[in-house]
Amino acid sequence: MVKIMTERERILASLRGEPVDRLAWAPRWELWYNAAQRDGRIPPEYRDMSFYDMTRALGMGIKARGILAFAREYDDVAITEVTEGNLVRTTYRLPEGTLESVLENTPELEAAGVRGRHIKNLIATEADFALAVRLVERTRIVPNHAAVQALLDSVGEDGAVIVDGGFCPLHRAMRDFLGYQETYYALYDYPQQMARLLAVLQEEAEAELQIAAQSPALIIECDGNYDVQLTPPPLYRRYFLPWFQHAADVLHAAGKIFMTHADGHNDGLMELIADSGFDVAEAFTPPPMTNISVAEARRIWGRRVAIWGGIASTMFSPPFTRQEFEAHVRDVIRQAAPGDRFVLGTGDNVPTDGDLARVMWVTQMVRDESAGLLGR
Repeated sequence: MVKIMTERERILASLRGEPVDRLAWAPRWELWYNAAQRDGRIPPEYRDMSFYDMTRALGMGIKARGILAFAREYDDVAITEVTEGNLVRTTYRLPEGTLESVLENTPELEAAGVRGRHIKNLIATEADFALAVRLVERTRIVPNHAAVQALLDSVGEDGAVIVDGGFCPLHRAMRDFLGYQETYYALYDYPQQMARLLAVLQEEAEAELQIAAQSPALIIECDGNYDVQLTPPPLYRRYFLPWFQHAADVLHAAGKIFMTHADGHNDGLMELIADSGFDVAEAFTPPPMTNISVAEARRIWGRRVAIWGGIASTMFSPPFTRQEFEAHVRDVIRQAAPGDRFVLGTGDNVPTDGDLARVMWVTQMVRDESAGLLGR
């Protein structure tokens, strides 16, 4: 007989494949919470609660994420951010020149607390490559341990803290310097410039990784939001896989749980994800949002990769009915049987138009039915 566990104990035991008292349930739902705070949809009894306190009150495990293991400081770089209508213009002024990115928001995205899209990337011309290299060289990676510890203390035994350990070099170039499409062009049009940029980004990523290994947090998440349509197997195998395997070695040597954010279309990437050395695929997203079910993931990954997620986020919202939602959740749990190395959650976030009653129903269903659905 397993003793009654705290939410933190239940989550960690589930990720490690150890016995648990019941199914762990820890969704990501801050997107809904932030939007509901703005438009007044939070029920009166919860209105004065913080996000974590409302999570506690709803009987769910806290899934705390979004904090970096490290911070970036700059030497002789002036950074300014100016909002001009729907545009956010960020400028980096170096002694050698200036780089600028422009992010476009909309009132709808602002209201939902969602970031917009870049309409101008830091690297927009061939000359920008050299400036981008200098920007990275002028960046110092420093520990963020105090902030991480404060978050750990805030969450306590009521959930788990996931700390961001950074991205592999090519993915960082895609996300923060060039954009996805332009990165593909640059690899062929500017191979020397890309090689130099990736070299300095690798040095930066190594510094981030070493700090993450010393973090007071146990769970370190590296990378995510890759997708077979944006990072197909040949690209993943060449640029992502070696870095992930190295990161796995470093983090495992430090006793960390190595996690990745796997909410994309991962057809063709499933074996590569397992070979990367990840312990956990977080925000795992099944049909109808992707083509890979929990059952298929279990078949491919076995016990190599734990799953945290499983509920397709669109099911929380119209046009799916409450009956369709409940059938979906029960089916996901059955597919996860016998439930080892599995934490029930969302892939990725409860949408802004999601139904809070459905979130609350899962909590009760997990307590009342999950053991039977898992065949325990």
